[in-house]
Amino acid sequence: MYGRGRGWSPRTPSPFNRVAANRDGDILRGAALQEGTKTPSSLNDDNNITKPQPQSHDPFDICPRPLPTKQTAPTVVLKPSLLVTNRERRKQAAEGGGTGTHSHPLVVTLRPGMILLKKYISVSEQVTIVEKCRELGRGSGGFYQPGYGDEEGEGAKLRLKMMCLGKHWDPLSTHYTDHRPSDGAKPPEIPPEFHRFVREAMAHADTLHPITPDICIVNFYSQNGRLGLHQDKDESEESLRQGLPVVSFSIGDSADFLYGDSRDVDKAKKLLLESGDVLIFGGKSRNVFHGVSAIHPMTAPNPLLHQTYLRPGRLNLTFRQY
Repeated sequence: MYGRGRGWSPRTPSPFNRVAANRDGDILRGAALQEGTKTPSSLNDDNNITKPQPQSHDPFDICPRPLPTKQTAPTVVLKPSLLVTNRERRKQAAEGGGTGTHSHPLVVTLRPGMILLKKYISVSEQVTIVEKCRELGRGSGGFYQPGYGDEEGEGAKLRLKMMCLGKHWDPLSTHYTDHRPSDGAKPPEIPPEFHRFVREAMAHADTLHPITPDICIVNFYSQNGRLGLHQDKDESEESLRQGLPVVSFSIGDSADFLYGDSRDVDKAKKLLLESGDVLIFGGKSRNVFHGVSAIHPMTAPNPLLHQTYLRPGRLNLTFRQY
């Protein structure tokens, strides 16, 4: 999803091409929309992308705080009242969403091995995830923007920020490494609370093998983000042979998620993923083709925005076991 879930701009928040010859080449082709000189179709030519551009490691804050100006007083944002919070919880419960107990989630089997937990992650848990991603994303090994250039130094600019936890996934080689090649940074560890969220979600997918994730790819997609249809196939042979699932968390703006048995967009099914949704695919669906065709602006839960200042766009976390 590349949430890769490799999530890219959702991957939206993804990328490549020498990489066009690779199985995940669609990530770059899907992500490089309306920016730079390449179009998704032009990226099919292996000659278009031959060397990476300098990567952007400028600090990126997914939740920038408003700054006071000389003309205006400091902005004061009040957290939602108890009435508003309870109303949001009742709405989630009525829609089958998680209220924090996770006792009776709405579980939808989309196809064998592909399970959706609808609005499973409560707003308070979404706040926890966003704040932790912000903390890690501003530090060493945090969010960066991959880019790919051609011989003239021009190329696709990806509409996403990416951060890897546990191991780094290199978009150019499509391999996992212990350090980020572009700056040598070591990926942060997966926070314990993220492990707990994954473990609790997997308890509702009892037809799939549980995982102990050692990789998490975090992508923040702008509202213009897209991600071409691709497969997640860069984990170990043993992990793929067992069909160990990918667990994807969606937070922020909603997205149109595509999935199917081929790269043919016309044959793909479409699913709306909303903030708090958890998508799990493994077993017979481990190699499903998937991507993101659109981000829906201004669809993130208001309590989440009030408490975190999350930027417009979609935050996607995809967990896997190498």
